Amino acid sequence: MNPVDIVLTLCMLSDPSNCFEHRLQYETFEPLKQCTFDAQFYIAQYMGAHPELKLVNWGCAYPEGDEPQKNS
Repeated sequence: MNPVDIVLTLCMLSDPSNCFEHRLQYETFEPLKQCTFDAQFYIAQYMGAHPELKLVNWGCAYPEGDEPQKNS
């Protein structure tokens, strides 16, 4: 299995200028492109658990630090 990072750009609802990057990692046998579909489930779960955050952008990348594929 291959690890894939879902790269989230998040901002605090209480302070929209306070933004940061957060990575969710999962494993898959699928190519990186499949992350576009898989990520929606993980993002929904994460955002449901963190109502104080606003999702600004997201993408997929391999954990080695590749530039994420933008999907916003």
